[in-house]
Amino acid sequence: MKILYSIIIGFTPFLFFSQSITITDGNTDYSIGISGSKPSLQVSIPFADFEVVEKMLKKELKDFNGKLDDKKNEYFVSLGEVKDLGKRQFDVYAKIIGTKDSPISVCWSVDLGGAYMDKTKHSDQYSFFKKRLERFATEAAEASIDKQVEIEKEILKELEREKEKLVKEQENLKSDIEEFKKKITEKEADIQKAKAKEDTKKTEISSQENRLKTVERRKEQIKN
Repeated sequence: MKILYSIIIGFTPFLFFSQSITITDGNTDYSIGISGSKPSLQVSIPFADFEVVEKMLKKELKDFNGKLDDKKNEYFVSLGEVKDLGKRQFDVYAKIIGTKDSPISVCWSVDLGGAYMDKTKHSDQYSFFKKRLERFATEAAEASIDKQVEIEKEILKELEREKEKLVKEQENLKSDIEEFKKKITEKEADIQKAKAKEDTKKTEISSQENRLKTVERRKEQIKN
């Protein structure tokens, strides 16, 4: 089963990139439990968020009803048991490969008690654990995308708040401009009033100068 996810990237409309969730077989080295390389199921989780994958993987492994230990992105479930596999107990090794800044993959290895799970020898168990890992990867990818959507929504909200502040700032500046224009008009009127008073004062000064000259000439009149 392949589950495809498509998202729009950047600002290019109708441009889609698809990433599928595919389970592959391989070998994985573990340092937890019985250390060493073990046959494993591996899945790359598209758009994965490390913290989301880590939290969900712990919950998934706890559902195997065994004792869970973890060490540096590695996990070991001892004496796990699920109804679908009857009463036969098993151990599960799990590992997260990748970091917060790189693609994330998850690996599972299953010790069925004396033998590690093999596709040809343990078809029923293999099918069960493959489906579980596939479902986990799908849910982890969806949860990671949901988290990113919420982050992008918050960024959008903050940008909108900043835009509203800028709009309000522009409105205040426009209001200031109108107030300044009003004051300029008032000041221009004051200038005209002052100019008129200046002209009146010039007339008064000219009149007073003439009066002064008239008074000064009186001395000459007395001498004559």
